[in-house]
Amino acid sequence: MAQVRLTRRRWYFIPALPVLALILAACGGSSGTTSTSPSGAVKSGGQLTFALDEDLAGFNVLNANQAEFVLQEILDQTWPQVFIIQPSLKPVLNTDLVTSAKVVKTNPQTVVYKINPKATWSDGTPFSAQDFIYNWQAQSGNPKYKDVGGKAFLPATTAGYSQIQSLTSSDNGKTATVVFAKPFGDWQALFSPMIPAHTAQKVGFNDGFSAFGPAVQVSGGPYMIQSYSKGEDLVEVRNPKYWGAPGKLSKIIFRFILNDDQQPPAVQNGEANMVNPVIASTSYYASVKAIPGFTTQVLPGLEFQHMDFNQANPYLAKVGIRQAIAYGTNRAQMIQRIVAPLNPHPAAAPLQNRIYMPTQSEYQNTSGGLGAFDPAKAKSLLQAAGMTMGPDGYFRPNFGPQKGKDFTVSISTTSGVPVRAQIEELFQADMKNIGVKIEVKNYDADQLFGTVGPKGEFDIIEFAWVSTPFASGNQSIYCSYTNPSLCGQNWDHYANPQVDSLFNQAVTTTNTTQATTLYNQIDSILWKDMVTLPLFQQPQLFGWSSKYGNVIPNTSNIGFPWNGNAWGMKA
Repeated sequence: MAQVRLTRRRWYFIPALPVLALILAACGGSSGTTSTSPSGAVKSGGQLTFALDEDLAGFNVLNANQAEFVLQEILDQTWPQVFIIQPSLKPVLNTDLVTSAKVVKTNPQTVVYKINPKATWSDGTPFSAQDFIYNWQAQSGNPKYKDVGGKAFLPATTAGYSQIQSLTSSDNGKTATVVFAKPFGDWQALFSPMIPAHTAQKVGFNDGFSAFGPAVQVSGGPYMIQSYSKGEDLVEVRNPKYWGAPGKLSKIIFRFILNDDQQPPAVQNGEANMVNPVIASTSYYASVKAIPGFTTQVLPGLEFQHMDFNQANPYLAKVGIRQAIAYGTNRAQMIQRIVAPLNPHPAAAPLQNRIYMPTQSEYQNTSGGLGAFDPAKAKSLLQAAGMTMGPDGYFRPNFGPQKGKDFTVSISTTSGVPVRAQIEELFQADMKNIGVKIEVKNYDADQLFGTVGPKGEFDIIEFAWVSTPFASGNQSIYCSYTNPSLCGQNWDHYANPQVDSLFNQAVTTTNTTQATTLYNQIDSILWKDMVTLPLFQQPQLFGWSSKYGNVIPNTSNIGFPWNGNAWGMKA
């Protein structure tokens, strides 16, 4: 999906490349063509098993409580996308779905989508402008649009959709015309993916895709979901109603192997043919690299590990305490232990930006020194916040529910991921060094991302955002939580009107230089407010059996199966 940061697993976005595309399209530039990976010689038929280390919280990746990266990977070949992010991180038009998508007017900004007349959902329902209208309304944040039962829609983000003034149908439903109330530079991020409107209108956007059933099986891509067994696997087979080129493989199996340590043996035994772990340990990397006939690549991804502070906690609500925790965290040590053995890239240094990654030209160090490792500074900030050191080496607050007790906060992440456990262990030791007691409370991915995170049932939460080439998607994470229709991914109870204002300026500008400046200015404020602590840009490990062809890693939030329809057994 192109417009929401996905957790790793979830997602997020990056540079303003599509702004340039807006200008070119307005001047008559090409709208692009359908992307396919280089077509190597592969057979038709056979199957591939992709090991996933997180199960699903639901099946609607556009919903705030179900937007996991692993789900986007599963939906790559079932829910259609207007633009498909390439490994080059450039969006390319999917002409199987729409024959053109062009900016025809700049004031007001107007985009016209011409729907491929052959496009049909797997249940026989023709694809139409009504699909665009419903996808807009469900993600607009406008309270006048309601889900089944009169409930408010709960989209993962409203970025871009909230700026649409009107969306109309013409040409017997085969043309959709979007008029924006305010310009939206990242317009190519919209409608990717698209939920089947005729199904969602019946079962509901929020809850109708929470559990596996007929609604989940409706597809607009080369494959469709045949079956799902929680904790075991999800199986996709060719969509017989697909109007484009059929997928090469007869079947793609997503097997849930939730403990990363169990994945290399599964590959060795032929139970899995492909891996892309949340974050690979050095032992994991060594194991898969040693398997004969197995290809591995490690790439600096548009993905980063971070810690979020829940400001609903009366202690973490104080910026001085959040800054103290950041000063006490030895991020360089985490990189030395975790990242450097896999990826000795120059970017393997503490991350000093949340919006852009070090491998992007827009990246700047916006931290203002607030990301430095300084235990003495950390202790002084805790003292200034109203804490005194106890005889056992832990600070004790002079106020609040922990008054007179050891200052204790919990950290939560996904269970079964050795590297994340290692991050917690290092963090726990760092915090002990500055007098903060840390309790570890981990959860399965579906619970962490489906309940604990969205409901704010944590003190500190550690996971990764996976990015796309659209920086506007960050708005839903960092804008004020008091605006839930726009800021549904802000789990941290953070609010700053200045950040809101700057985001509103950034997402409406069509000047790429100005947009980059605004996003970096936003990030500098996020550092001062210590909303989250970025840890490091994550090296992504991609591995697959060498007997398969047309396998090309993609480091954006669309994931590994971006071209799964082209995968096949080598001829």
